Amino acid sequence: MGMIDRVEVPRKVCPVIILADKSISMDGLPIGSENAAIEGILPELASMNKENPDAFIKFALMEFSTGVNWKTGIDGLVDPAEYKWVDLVADGATSFGLACKELNNKLSVSHGFMKQASGSMSPVIILISDGEPTDSYSVALAELKKNNWFKVAAKIAIGYGKANDKVLEEFTGNPETVIHTNDVQELKNLIKFVAITSSMVVSTGQATKSNTDTNADPDDTTSVVADALKQAQAALSDATDPGEEW
Repeated sequence: MGMIDRVEVPRKVCPVIILADKSISMDGLPIGSENAAIEGILPELASMNKENPDAFIKFALMEFSTGVNWKTGIDGLVDPAEYKWVDLVADGATSFGLACKELNNKLSVSHGFMKQASGSMSPVIILISDGEPTDSYSVALAELKKNNWFKVAAKIAIGYGKANDKVLEEFTGNPETVIHTNDVQELKNLIKFVAITSSMVVSTGQATKSNTDTNADPDDTTSVVADALKQAQAALSDATDPGEEW
């Protein structure tokens, strides 16, 4: 066996970042649904890591209300198998602009979560919200959209209740990756479905395969994930258990 045969190719990091609204309007069943869904995603992501020799999913969770807080810590992405879950508690307003500003700060090679840039895949970014922004968000979102990592990320938004889908569409840049529900049980299933499907698409490299649209941006992973979500809708309805509790 030659030297080249013994070289082990390092696995690329696939960042999965969730922005979770925990404003006071989420109190009760909605925050319970959100907590149960995100906690339930972690073992699924850990299982993907065991099965994929080429990519390793790492996870970050930002909760936002009147302020923002990285539940997974400010030092970087974490291994989903090692993260100890602590529930989100509903309170405060919906500082969406502040959340955009903080995400922009962390999508950085120099001081953020993307320090392994040369060994990173496009991030998966999932926004969950149930209401209108209570701060001025336009400038912060415009700056976020200039961020190169945000540009190539797979961006999906889940709206619940009184969420403004137009704002969510501004965030993702694609109406097909904005999903809305008014049902608290469906909210739980949607979060799990979206997170698992999008993470699978990006971590297995499906998002880098050629697009049939010759005018499409080759880095537009959001559109690839949109197609995957449409194709997998049947799986979501099959997974829904009306009697499931959390």
